[in-house]
Amino acid sequence: MSYVPLEDSPQVRLGKNYVLKEHVKNYPENIPCKPTLARYSLAFLEDWIEGEAEIDMECKEGNMHLEGRHFQILEFTVNGDKDYVYDGSRIFFKVVDGENRVGIRYRANFTGAFRKINMGHSEIASTGETENPMYWIPSLSVPGVKVRSELHIKVKKPLQAVSNGDLVSMREDGEWREYHYRIDFPHSFYLTSVAVGEFSVVEERVDDITLRYFLPKGKEEYSWNLSPTMDAMKFFSSYTGVKYPFSQYTQVVLFSMGGGMEYITSTHLTWKVLHEKSVEPDYTSDSLVSHELAHQWFGDMVTTKDWSNIWLNEAFATYFQALFTRYKRGENEFVYDLYSKLRTYLEEYSKYSRPIVTRFYRWPDELFDRHTYQKGALVLHTLMNLVGEETFREGIRRYLEKFAGKAVDTEDFRKIMEEVSGMDLTEFFDKYVYSAGHPEVLMRSDGTTVILDQNQEGIIYPLKVEVKLVTGGEFKKLQVDLKKRVELSLPKGGYLCVDPGFKTFAVIKDEQSEESLIAESKDEEIMCRIRAAWGLVKFNSSRSIAALSSLLRDPFWGVSYEAALALGKVGTKEALKELVSYSHPDPRARKGVANALGEFKFSEESGEALADILEREVSQYVRAEAIKSLGKVGIQKYLDVIMKQYKEESHVDVIRGAVIEALSSLGGEGNFKFILDKAFHGESVPVRESATKSLGKFGESAVDALGTLAKDQFPSVRQAAVEGLGETRSQRAVPILERIVNNEDEDGRIRGYALRKLYQLRGREA
Repeated sequence: MSYVPLEDSPQVRLGKNYVLKEHVKNYPENIPCKPTLARYSLAFLEDWIEGEAEIDMECKEGNMHLEGRHFQILEFTVNGDKDYVYDGSRIFFKVVDGENRVGIRYRANFTGAFRKINMGHSEIASTGETENPMYWIPSLSVPGVKVRSELHIKVKKPLQAVSNGDLVSMREDGEWREYHYRIDFPHSFYLTSVAVGEFSVVEERVDDITLRYFLPKGKEEYSWNLSPTMDAMKFFSSYTGVKYPFSQYTQVVLFSMGGGMEYITSTHLTWKVLHEKSVEPDYTSDSLVSHELAHQWFGDMVTTKDWSNIWLNEAFATYFQALFTRYKRGENEFVYDLYSKLRTYLEEYSKYSRPIVTRFYRWPDELFDRHTYQKGALVLHTLMNLVGEETFREGIRRYLEKFAGKAVDTEDFRKIMEEVSGMDLTEFFDKYVYSAGHPEVLMRSDGTTVILDQNQEGIIYPLKVEVKLVTGGEFKKLQVDLKKRVELSLPKGGYLCVDPGFKTFAVIKDEQSEESLIAESKDEEIMCRIRAAWGLVKFNSSRSIAALSSLLRDPFWGVSYEAALALGKVGTKEALKELVSYSHPDPRARKGVANALGEFKFSEESGEALADILEREVSQYVRAEAIKSLGKVGIQKYLDVIMKQYKEESHVDVIRGAVIEALSSLGGEGNFKFILDKAFHGESVPVRESATKSLGKFGESAVDALGTLAKDQFPSVRQAAVEGLGETRSQRAVPILERIVNNEDEDGRIRGYALRKLYQLRGREA
C-alpha cells in the first residue's frame, strides 16, 4: 500500500501555494487485467501511422480499457469479439477470466506528443512520459503496469528506425525498411519509444554491453560527447552492486528533444549535447548523459507504482548523477553540485512548496518539478549520511534486486532502508518526504557564544549536524543534535562552521560576527567559505570587501563564483573595483564576475568593464553573461556594442539569446521589433525561445504575437510564450492561457505552468 498524506497533521505539512482548486486527489486505477505481451506493427507514412496492435493480458472478468487518442480505429477484436466503445481517448471492452487477446488495426496522425519536424532533415520521435504513448500505440498510462513488447517498424528509405531492446532483424523491401525490435524485460508502456531519421551510428563496448550512439547524419565527429556513458555505466554498476541489466544501451540524439528521456535501453537526447571541446568546462554532457543512464536502474529496471511517487525515478537519477560527478571530478565538485541543487530548489520554494510525494495534481506532469528532482536528491543525500554510505549502498542493492521488473512506492524503499540500517525511519520519511518544507538553521553569536536553532515554521526535524569549531588555528568537529536549541562557547577570534561537508539538507543562515565570518572565509572547506561569503554581504566595510576579494581569487571556481555574486549584492564602488580588477583562470568563475557587474545599474565603470570583457574574453558563456549584464546596466550608448555580438555563432546560440535578453532589458520600439522578428524567424530554436520569452517585457503590445507563438510546433517555444504571457500582466492574456489549459493535446507541464500564470494574472492565491 502506498502511504501519501492528504491533509495537514502534527506529523506532516501539505505546503503553501501549491494546491489549486483545479487539483484533485489522484489514486492508482484498478483494472481487471495484467498485460503480458504487446506486439505492434507500425508503418510510418507522410503524415500518419498505419498501426496494428496485439496485446495479450491475464484478466479477471470485467470491463477493461486501453488508451489511444485521436485514433481512427479500422478493426477491433477481443477474443474474436468485435464489440467495443471508443470515446476518442479510450477504447472500452469486456474481458473474460484468464487469457485474453486484443487486436486493433488503427491509424494515428502525428499530433499531440508525437513529434515530427522537417527543417532540412526529417525526424519523427515519440514522447512517453507521462501519458503520451496513447498518441501512437494502444496502451495504458499507469506506470505500475508492466509488459514485454515487440515492435515491427516500417519506414521509407533512407530513414532508419530505433526502438527498445534487441534488434532482431532488419530487412529491405523495395523502398521500405522493416525493423523488428524485442524486449523481454517487463516495462511500463511509457518507456516504449521509437525514433525515425537519418543517423550516423557509432558503437563502443563496456565489458559485454554494446553502446550505440545514433547521431544526426554527418555529426559522427561529435560521438565523443557521449563517451561519458562508458565511465558512468561502470560506476553505476559498481556503486549499486547491480550490473546494467540489459545487453545493449542506445542513445539517440534528436533535434526535436529539449532534454533527455530514459526509454528502456534507448535514451533520447537533445541535440544540445553536441558541442566542441572549446565550450568545456562551461558546458559538458556529463550531467545529462549520466542522469539518463541512471534511469535504466531507477525508473526502467525499477519503476514508480504511480506518478505521486515519481521521485523514486527522478530524484534517484538526479542524486546518482551527483555521485558520478564525485567519482569523476572529486569531492569539491560534488559538494558544489549539491549546493547548486539546493539553490535551484529554493528558487521554486519561494513560489510554492509541497511534499515530495503528493496526490494533489491535475496533470501528472506537474510533479516533474524541483521538489521531485533537486529536493528529492538532497533528501537521498541526507539519508545516505544518516545511515552511512556502505549501508546506503547495500540498501540500494537490495532494493534493485528485490524489485527488478516491478513497480514500487516510497514505503517499499523505506522498508528496505530500515532493514539494512536497523533504524526506524518513519519520522525521517514523514518530515522529509511526506511533508513540505525543509530545516533552516539559524546561527548567531554575541562574541563569546554561538547559538544554533532550527528556524523554520511548523515541524521540528530530526536534525543531527556536524559543526566545526575553529580557534587559534586548531579545530574540532562535533555532532550536534538540533532538535533543541544549542549554545556553544566561542573563544575570541574563533568561528563556527555548520555542516562543513554539506551532509545534511538544510538552509544554514550564518549570522556570526564580521570578525568570525572573515576568519571562516579562510577555512579549508568550500562550504564554510561560501557561507562566509554570503554572511559578509550585510557588511560593507573595507575588511569584509577585502575578504570577499580574497575569495574571488579562490582556487576552486565555485567559491570564486559565489564571491563574485556576493560582491555584486554589496553593490558599493569598492566592491565594483574588486570585481573589475581580477580575472580567474576558470571561465565558470569569470561568468560570476560578468553576472555580478549587472548589479551596478547605470554605472559607466561597470559598462566599460563589461564592454572590455566582450573585447578580450574567449569563453562563449562568459561573453553571453556579459552581454546580458550590459543590458541590465541600462545605458543606451552600449546598444551598438550589444548588437555587434549578434552575428557570433555559439553553442546552442547562447550569444544570440543573450543579445535578445539584453535588448529586452533596454526596451524601446526598435528593440521590440527586432525581438518580435526573431521570435518567429530566429536562426535557431533557442533564439526563438529567448525572443519569445523576452517579448513579455513589452507588455500589452506583445500579447497577440505571444498568442500565436503559444501554438508553435516546438514545445520549448510554447513554454516560453506562456512565460511571456504571464509577464505582460495583460488581462488579454487570460483567454489565451485558458485555451492552453483546456487543450487536452498540450504538454501537461505547459498546461500546469499556464494555470499558475492564470492565477497570477487574476491576482488569486493558490
